[in-house]
Amino acid sequence: MSMFRSTHARTRRCAQAAMLAVPFVLLAAGCEGDGASKQPDRNGYRTAAFVDAMPAIEAYNARAERITSLWARASVVVEGRDAEGSKLRERAEGHLQIVPDNRFALSLGKLGETNLYFGSNESLYWWFDMTDSSYKTAHFGRHEYFAPDKIHEQGLPLHPLDLIEALGITPLPAGSGRVVARQGPDEGTVVVAAPTRRGVRRVTMDTETGEPSRVELIGAGGRIMLSVEMERYGLMTGLGNGEAPLRMPERVTVVAAGFDGEVRFSLFDPDLRTIRPVAFDPGTLADAYDVDALFDLDLEQMEAEATPAEASVPADGSAE
Repeated sequence: MSMFRSTHARTRRCAQAAMLAVPFVLLAAGCEGDGASKQPDRNGYRTAAFVDAMPAIEAYNARAERITSLWARASVVVEGRDAEGSKLRERAEGHLQIVPDNRFALSLGKLGETNLYFGSNESLYWWFDMTDSSYKTAHFGRHEYFAPDKIHEQGLPLHPLDLIEALGITPLPAGSGRVVARQGPDEGTVVVAAPTRRGVRRVTMDTETGEPSRVELIGAGGRIMLSVEMERYGLMTGLGNGEAPLRMPERVTVVAAGFDGEVRFSLFDPDLRTIRPVAFDPGTLADAYDVDALFDLDLEQMEAEATPAEASVPADGSAE
């Protein structure tokens, strides 16, 4: 059953969510203490004494700060089981466009048509579903009112700002006391845990280059909400003359809590280019894609917040 043409909403939403799955909520870090065992723990990391990860963190942050934008062609494969337990395998092509820290756009489709558009900017995040060309919809919300339940109802287990963090292209806080580190699963790697917007981001990185091989977003109780593995690093284009090489992973594998399967991204021609602002303008995009219906995910909450103030005014409008 194709997620791009199916009329079964539940199955389609599950496939869409899986395709975009990549990260949330309050939590505790999950970093081991001072044990000396070299046996892997349940997440594949060796328990060891804390290490001085500052050189690796500095390399990681130096790399992240250079990635002022990212444009790439994307091929996406979703493989697993849908909400009803049926086998699922879907493929789509599109483009990934990011300007850290908050502008994100992932457009996906088939045969040259854009069917799905997931994005965010400084204040809003949105999800366009254009799989039914006769009734295209767009859901949008405000970052300040974000709650996981709102996007779960749309079949999405994540927030686009989490996606940006999970790709390892935003700096880690290097302030004293905010970062915990330990030896990584392989020689020449270190695992760093640091607070993020709604929890903890745990990054496995190369101690010399700072390039991440895995980024996890950890939720309440130490649960891994999102795990992103990155491999096959290749050179980015678009750098200035004389700039040191900058690399991005060509293969990204995503596993998200709530989805029985994985999502595999292949990124081609990653480029440090200037991205047109329209990619992050949902109003202009809605007009360009001729969207039929807009849904405000925050409307109920905003109306509920406004009700008490309105109720305090007497019916005759006079002040008490």
